[in-house]
Amino acid sequence: MSVIRFWPWLLAMAVMFVWGLAAGEYKIFPHSQINYVKNLIDGDDGSRDPDEYIGSPKSVIIGQGDPLWGTRADVAMVGDSITAQGRWHEMFPGTSIVNRGVGGDTVGGVRERLPSIQAVRAKKYFLLIGTNDALFENPDDAFLGHYSAVIDGLQADGAQVFVHPILDCGDTPQCTPEVRDRIARLNTKIVDLARRKDARIIDLNGSLSDEDGLLPEVTWDGLHLNSEGFRRWREAIEPAVTAAGDDRS
Repeated sequence: MSVIRFWPWLLAMAVMFVWGLAAGEYKIFPHSQINYVKNLIDGDDGSRDPDEYIGSPKSVIIGQGDPLWGTRADVAMVGDSITAQGRWHEMFPGTSIVNRGVGGDTVGGVRERLPSIQAVRAKKYFLLIGTNDALFENPDDAFLGHYSAVIDGLQADGAQVFVHPILDCGDTPQCTPEVRDRIARLNTKIVDLARRKDARIIDLNGSLSDEDGLLPEVTWDGLHLNSEGFRRWREAIEPAVTAAGDDRS
């Protein structure tokens, strides 16, 4: 009887716990309100140094373990959770391909884990990074400095680098007009940077988004891709992935 009597409370506690985890992970309500109260307690007015760059130490730590396996591949997919969720071996059967996407990563994090990515000795690197930088409001100058270093590092051993501008976001509370404007602004600078460094540009937004953002049929949460989104990504890069490359043995 006691369990039956208290089950509504137990259910409410479980819902609150799950919602709390989601608020911390996806910065939904009441994430900003909690931060506001915390800042009041700490004596912080909540303002942020505009030159502060927010990275992802967790992603760097995760990536540092990759060289342990001594993996070599012809193609490496580099990025954050959008890349990490791709079933690249299944999308390109018979292709020597490795996934170097890490959830939550920023371009600064990719720069920090460059040695573990370079250890793959890939002939081709496909780079999609910047969503979290846009969400974190990282300063443009710092973002571009890290991005430039990442391209240089991936090209250092003669590999081809294929740059994907940041994917637009869609139907999610995180996708504010300010975030979309930031993505568009950064993408203009990414394209200019890639051209100056002779990196190939493959813009996925043409098939994955429209003027309203990421298409509902290609995403499961407004940020990440579903199977249809990955199918379109595969279609966009298949010629580059399967084209003959140099001998990097």
